[in-house]
Amino acid sequence: MEHLQEGFIRFRPTDSERLKYLLRFIAKQEMNDSGIITTNIDVYGGEEPWEIYNHGVPCGNDDDNADSSNYRYFITKLKKKSKSGYNREVGNKGSWKQQDKAKSVRYENTGNSSSVIIGCKKSLCYVNKEYYNQNDGHWVMKEYELSSVILQKFDEDRRDYVLCAIKKMPHSADYARCLN
Repeated sequence: MEHLQEGFIRFRPTDSERLKYLLRFIAKQEMNDSGIITTNIDVYGGEEPWEIYNHGVPCGNDDDNADSSNYRYFITKLKKKSKSGYNREVGNKGSWKQQDKAKSVRYENTGNSSSVIIGCKKSLCYVNKEYYNQNDGHWVMKEYELSSVILQKFDEDRRDYVLCAIKKMPHSADYARCLN
């Protein structure tokens, strides 16, 4: 999905394509995403997930504007908590809680049938035990980060950017898994 074509139905890039968009952003190149990836929102700031989601661009048909079951994409800078970790707090005393180990994302070179790890993907969910409103829903995020081998080629101020894909969870049973 190098370039979006006119009349596309949905923006559904693969994991490796998502990392390519992030790489283009870090390298200050044109991303060719038709404006679907939002780059000026702090995903790890003072807003709640549903507020962040509303700042994103709908990734489907015009009638999908109110549908929060589709991912919306954001490139944001992580905030260092310590030398080895990042702050994932957000909104009114909530945070993004990592669900599993980071999974490697590979770029498949079809020309010579080889693959190389270009980054990783983490699954997170929003947790706020103090402030929970059923109407706000249950939110999940996939966070994509380029490999350190790729990032070392860029200035230090460009290395902490990640691509985040956020959407509302369809089932409340998934939310219970987040709290455990």
